[in-house]
Amino acid sequence: MLQKSSVWLWLRKALLQGGAFVLVFLVLSVALDEWRGRALPLASIPKTVYFDVEGNSVDLLALSREGLVVVYFWATWCGPCKVTSPSIKQLAKHYPVVTIAMASGGDDKLKRYFSNAAPSLVMVNDNSQTIAKQWGVQVTPTVLFVKNGAIAGHTIGASGYPGLRLRAWWAKN
Repeated sequence: MLQKSSVWLWLRKALLQGGAFVLVFLVLSVALDEWRGRALPLASIPKTVYFDVEGNSVDLLALSREGLVVVYFWATWCGPCKVTSPSIKQLAKHYPVVTIAMASGGDDKLKRYFSNAAPSLVMVNDNSQTIAKQWGVQVTPTVLFVKNGAIAGHTIGASGYPGLRLRAWWAKN
């Protein structure tokens, strides 16, 4: 039978090890994001106006001057995007989201992928990956948090809603 003091010692050790694991995970995650995002234009975003799948013009520079805008580079063929896309739908309830689909087929295919999305979710089709090259995006999924014409934060790879919401909050403040 374990004594009370040995249970507390075991619990303390487990909490310390768990905390150390979380800290190492966070440091590695941020370092990996920074390494993967080294080609991103952090100082200022491209000043190009795009057209969404509905034919409407999308001026990300103007949108970012109104507040934080989430720019989501993804693809229909991307496995990790299947994890991140539902979180992006949720995030669109709080922030304007512009999705840019890389080499993913026709506009109808994109609309089906994000069916029942929030009204603030805008889809741009980048079949030739010209937009992705302008932005220095090489990996899907890539989520950029744009504010006042500059990238205020980013994450690259599969992301869940809590992490995206925290990064959006961080970029906004």
